[in-house]
Amino acid sequence: MQLKKSVIALAILTLSGCSLLQQPPRQVEVISKPVQIDIVQPTMPRPLNLKEPKWYVVSDRKIPKEERTYMDKFEEDIKKKHGGDLVFVAMTVADYELMAYNTQEIKRYISQLGEVIVYYREVTTNEKKKTGEPSSEVPAKVQ
Repeated sequence: MQLKKSVIALAILTLSGCSLLQQPPRQVEVISKPVQIDIVQPTMPRPLNLKEPKWYVVSDRKIPKEERTYMDKFEEDIKKKHGGDLVFVAMTVADYELMAYNTQEIKRYISQLGEVIVYYREVTTNEKKKTGEPSSEVPAKVQ
């Protein structure tokens, strides 16, 4: 009989879940504060390495105390210096190649900066790329 009463008391306590000992619910306080996000810095493109072309001003005026003109002298000097190559845009072939190199260098630099911009846009916004390509608003490649 004693065992029966103990089992019943234990069953009642188990079923009630000790609700008699439970404390009233506490108020939950919600606090919003900004969280600092650590963004991995991408490798910046190497700086521009532009080379300076030489520009010449040439006229067909006669050189004082000589029989030839500045144009003749210029042609002779450039032909001696560069093995006969001459371009009449008032620059040497080597300087023209420097200008082409500079143009490619600027295009490379802009392209790499575009990739950095796209990276920051993807990291700092919640938008996800669906196609695997950068958005059309910020061009990553210069063509």
